[in-house]
Amino acid sequence: MPVTPSTPDPLARAPRRRSIVLCVGPGGVGKTTTAATLALRAAFRGQRVLVVTIDPSRRLGQALGFENAAAGAELAVESPAIAERGGSLHALLLDGRVVFDRLVAAYAGDPAKARAIVDNPIYRATTENLGGALEYAAIAQLQLLHAEGRYDLIVLDTPPTANALDFLVAPERIHELVNNPATRFLTGGGRLGSRLLGIGNGIVIKTLSTIGGGDFLRDLGDFLRDFSDVLEAYRARAGDFQELLTSAEAGVILTTSASPFSVREAVNFLGVLHRRGLNIDGVLLNRVLPPFAPMPTEALLLPSLERQLGDGAVAGLARVQEAYGGLRIEGEHSIAAVAMLREAYPSLAVWALPRQEPPPTSLADLHELGGRFVSMNG
Repeated sequence: MPVTPSTPDPLARAPRRRSIVLCVGPGGVGKTTTAATLALRAAFRGQRVLVVTIDPSRRLGQALGFENAAAGAELAVESPAIAERGGSLHALLLDGRVVFDRLVAAYAGDPAKARAIVDNPIYRATTENLGGALEYAAIAQLQLLHAEGRYDLIVLDTPPTANALDFLVAPERIHELVNNPATRFLTGGGRLGSRLLGIGNGIVIKTLSTIGGGDFLRDLGDFLRDFSDVLEAYRARAGDFQELLTSAEAGVILTTSASPFSVREAVNFLGVLHRRGLNIDGVLLNRVLPPFAPMPTEALLLPSLERQLGDGAVAGLARVQEAYGGLRIEGEHSIAAVAMLREAYPSLAVWALPRQEPPPTSLADLHELGGRFVSMNG
């Protein structure tokens, strides 16, 4: 494996003051792999780098050392070549439960209150299943790590939500929940609060009690009161999420595929990022194929196929034409994708990563993939 990266990449072009990079985009486009690749290349430039990922594939998990590691631990990714350059690479598999447990321990006020929150039967179900909880945990983890200052760069692979916007609005949704007036009534109102929430009907309460135990409403009220206090104490001390994400220290790399649907979605999401004031350092088109030349004529192909396939030559030619035609269409998508992004955002840096089969399974594979970044800005 080469000791230094052979080509530029999006992070090398980003402002040097960036200490946070968010890798955003829809699920299923290889966002986790590109986040790991970008982090690896930054480490090769001599930086102390942490990549925070959510759910790496088995192959990528093996490459980063997660195979037998517990979630929530920062793992040193061993690489003599990185050490020679004065850099380091650590990887963290995000666990929302671990993040919330740490927030409760730090901001509950006293150990007894922290234990009461964690022991509340609603706490675990909420932090594991509440919509937006994982996204909230991801940003909270990012904020805590950034405040510690142990890394020059933190690369966050954002959660694989169906809608990439969910990641940005999750903190707002969580705070809306804990600050909702109806919630406040419930936390201090017992049955009065339950009636104001519209669940005062005896049948409804009986059903909820059956599901959650006889003390369901009391547990719910205690949890919402105590947990909202924790989140507010954390927010007051750590600062606002949006302030950090829109600061000069944070940048965004949007990863997408070159399919027409994905690119349209990316253009729309870029608009959201701009309106929210985030710094966009570039768009990365992943798994692209290059443009293919027109297929040779049947007159040139058929004699060769007849020698190999005999009577099956005509059917074989049809299959070859179909497969090659599909590849040509995918290659044309990459050209159209760049044109669409250029039209919407002329000054935006666009990069491409060619499709790699099989996917990366080692640091050497990730490094090789990173060496294949292609700038589409010429």
